Amino acid sequence: MESINNEKLRVRLAIVAIFLLGFVAGGLAVNLYRQGTPTGSQGNDRPLHRGGIESMLKSLNLTDQQKQEVDQILADTRQRITEIHRASEPQMSEIKRQTRERLKTVLTEDQWNQFQQQIKEREARQDRDRADRPDRPHRRPFLQDTDESPSPQR
Repeated sequence: MESINNEKLRVRLAIVAIFLLGFVAGGLAVNLYRQGTPTGSQGNDRPLHRGGIESMLKSLNLTDQQKQEVDQILADTRQRITEIHRASEPQMSEIKRQTRERLKTVLTEDQWNQFQQQIKEREARQDRDRADRPDRPHRRPFLQDTDESPSPQR
C-alpha cells in the first residue's frame, strides 16, 4: 500500500515538474523573442513595428502615409484585444484560482513558498520590461496570487 502511495506521489511531482518546466521554457522563449525583435522609429522615437506582422510590414518600405495608416490599424487592433482581455478577466481569474488550489494540494509548504517566490520574481522582471513597453497592457503572471492564500494542505 505504501509503495502505491509513493508511486502516486512521484507521478504527481513529475506532473508538477513538467508543468513548471513548460512554464519556464515559455518564459525563456518569450524573452528570446523580444531580444530578437527589430524596432524602427518614427519622428517621435516610438517604435514603429514590433515582431510578428509588424516586422513583416516594416520590411515593405512603407510610405509615411502608409506607416500612419498601418499604425492606426494596429493601434485599433491592440485596443480591441485589450477589451477582450478585460472582458475575459473574471473567467481567467477563476481558472487561476482553481489552478493554485490544485497545486497547493500537491506541493509541500516549502515548495509552495518557493513557487510563490518565483512567481513574484517573474512579476518584478515583467514590471521592469513593461517600463520599456508602455503600450502593452499589464497582465499578472498566470499563477500569481491576487490575495493572501492559505498555506498548502501538505
